[in-house]
Amino acid sequence: MAGSTKFSTEDAEDLLQQLQQFKDVLNDEWSRVLNQWSNLKSVWHDRQFDRFEPIFEEFISNYRETEEENEKYIRLIQEEIKISEERLRNF
Repeated sequence: MAGSTKFSTEDAEDLLQQLQQFKDVLNDEWSRVLNQWSNLKSVWHDRQFDRFEPIFEEFISNYRETEEENEKYIRLIQEEIKISEERLRNF
């Protein structure tokens, strides 16, 4: 006999809140990191910079991908909450 799937709207809303707070904190901190990187880039002119810059730029790219993934998870949880609430209203 197949078990039924349960979805806790309350748990989903808690997760959604945590994901949104996570996004906000990261955005604030990431803004500071990018600002510092910009400051350093403007004055750093040697061979070590030439080696470091591509590594850091890859890090920036990875961060952006992670940020986009987090946004997808937020939208998915929001949609699941909406579906759950609609089902409850229809019963």
